[in-house]
Amino acid sequence: MTTVTTVHPAPVGIPRGSVWAAQAALALGDAWRRLFTLRTQAPRTRSQEAEALRAYALSIRQSDPGFAADLYAAADRHETRG
Repeated sequence: MTTVTTVHPAPVGIPRGSVWAAQAALALGDAWRRLFTLRTQAPRTRSQEAEALRAYALSIRQSDPGFAADLYAAADRHETRG
């Protein structure tokens, strides 16, 4: 004869505050998305774009000086061809 044992786990309730924490996390993520979307969609002049590229080149100059030099040159070309 074969015996089958079934297990009925006890129901697990939602931890207190989890719904509030999830809503807060979603609100924070939405705020960050809106902030960065507004920043990336803001109209920029050619000189502002070139300056942003120079700032990026400065940040990677230590790790990849050749690429940073290329970025500086691209920023100069972008600014002067306006």
